[in-house]
Amino acid sequence: MELDNYRNFLAIIEAGSFTGAADYVHIAQPALSKQLRALENYFGTKLIITTRGSRQILLTEAGRVLYQKAKYMCALEDLAKSEIENIMGGVVGTLRFSIANSRSALFIKSSLKDFCALYPNIKCELFEASINEQTQQMLNGITELGILSVPVEHQDNFEVLFRRDEELTAVFHKNSVFLDDSKKVVTLKELEDVPLSISSGCSEIFLKACAQASIVPRITCTSTTRSTTLEWTRAKAAVSIVPVEPGEDLGEEFITRPISDIKADVYKTVVKVKDRPLSVVAQHFLKFYSKTRNSQQVCNLDEVLKKKGMTSKELCRQVGITEANLSVLRSGKAKGIRLHTMNRICYFLQCDVGDILKFDGNLDEEEGE
Repeated sequence: MELDNYRNFLAIIEAGSFTGAADYVHIAQPALSKQLRALENYFGTKLIITTRGSRQILLTEAGRVLYQKAKYMCALEDLAKSEIENIMGGVVGTLRFSIANSRSALFIKSSLKDFCALYPNIKCELFEASINEQTQQMLNGITELGILSVPVEHQDNFEVLFRRDEELTAVFHKNSVFLDDSKKVVTLKELEDVPLSISSGCSEIFLKACAQASIVPRITCTSTTRSTTLEWTRAKAAVSIVPVEPGEDLGEEFITRPISDIKADVYKTVVKVKDRPLSVVAQHFLKFYSKTRNSQQVCNLDEVLKKKGMTSKELCRQVGITEANLSVLRSGKAKGIRLHTMNRICYFLQCDVGDILKFDGNLDEEEGE
């Protein structure tokens, strides 16, 4: 079966009609219908149902399966084509990201705009979705990289490439009756009787902190995306609890206040599917991102500890280092480590250095001077 048949099948689904798909792929509608029938004959089942009197297109169960697999097959062809073109000269291809819709604007402004200017022959596509949809998009091969606000190190299917610290923040409307202009931070106790809108990605961290402080929060709504969470604050109906990147501007109508008694790590990660090779364009993006966004290199020590069934406290005792020093290494913020210490860590964990630390081939600016 020709791959173009699969591409045109995808076009029908994504355009929502035969007419729209025909215009998009520049093929006459009868020819497009003929290709669909060829696919259905090939698989021996209906893939699409069109309701009488309606232009709506519905996928059958088989059609849903083929839609996901066709996405993956076409992405693989694009990957092969891109890498061959790069071998022949010039960086060309398409890079697809999964990202929360609330993060798209900041990502474009802070990273993607300059990357596209540097590599004008690379086309970028953003698939905006909730965290669950993002992970499914990546697993199905629809997207290659994920820009996530939810840690996924403990999900065995994913590998964290970079991470940037964020802060769990209370967001007030500038005219909110709950805002105290004299305070630059807030406590959980001060939020106890305030109606809250919370992003589901950080709800577990927030609720755990509340339980430890013996506080029962007044949560009005939990939303899957940060943008929806912030709409409650925009409407002056609640104070939003969301992760915020250092220096991020949410807009003039919003006032942010750090929550002083939440110490848990919150961070945005760049992830890929584990053991799936990256395209050349993705590799170029990661090098660019590392340089321009000052992302922290990831230490996979937590993952190795989990696989070995060892606690960090036990490792510290065996290696002969403090838990504070090991914590710096685990965070990815360590500027250096003694070879003797790394040798002992690898010995007691029975692993290689590469299992714990990653290097992207770039020097920090201060090291390159």
